[in-house]
Amino acid sequence: MRTVCVSVMIVFYFAVQGFPSAPLGPLDFLLALSEQETTHLQKDFKDTARLREWTMRQGLASRLTDPEKVEEFKRRFGVNDKALQAVLLDIICELSAKTGWELRPPGESKDKFIANMLLIEALKWLGSCADAEGKQFLMGIVTDNTKDYNFRYFAVTSYMYRADAQEMRDAVTRFLSDGERATLNPFIYRTYYLALQAYDKAENDPTTREVIVAVVSAALAKEEDKETFAEADKLLSARSKEYADSPQRKAAFERLNIPAEKGEQ
Repeated sequence: MRTVCVSVMIVFYFAVQGFPSAPLGPLDFLLALSEQETTHLQKDFKDTARLREWTMRQGLASRLTDPEKVEEFKRRFGVNDKALQAVLLDIICELSAKTGWELRPPGESKDKFIANMLLIEALKWLGSCADAEGKQFLMGIVTDNTKDYNFRYFAVTSYMYRADAQEMRDAVTRFLSDGERATLNPFIYRTYYLALQAYDKAENDPTTREVIVAVVSAALAKEEDKETFAEADKLLSARSKEYADSPQRKAAFERLNIPAEKGEQ
């Protein structure tokens, strides 16, 4: 219910402001247009100012539920990653200046509430266009424990969605290392989950899949949290028979005092 209310509030907020020059419509509306209509409207997004205006006022207000929608938006309207990232970083700079990276600042106004929701949406969109600079920016948010947990949560999600195989390996290793684990503890299970989600996405890339299985297996061999281990182990064993039958998995059951039959359910 809260999610629905947030969406309604954002759309209502922009509607009452009256933006006569804002192009087109919300994201789902655009993706439902015919190819002919799409081609006719592509010029709107060649203008950076128009792209920023639409993204801020309608794109982010659409509430992104599937990053593939942004991929489809870029493809259909000829929006390149560099242009979209520049727009999003500018928007994030503006919104974070209003909120101070606090999700619910004391005495929060309606404007700050809206800014916070749009800031989260901008971080989600960045996961579909971030280059090396954008990923470094996201990693900076993830590792900054002065920022609200919710912003860091969506930053790590976007980073992992955009990461290549080597970046995935480095991120999982870093997040689960002794030095960083305390700071990143809220995201430990999320890290496992996102790594294995990337495994599913790489169905035509056996090398990436091998890297993900190797790094997650190594992390689970050292995992100390029984609940986190059990959940991540279930995900990995369903994807890799080699891991499921491995001696290291059985050793982890013994180390964490988890009955083998429970771990294999």
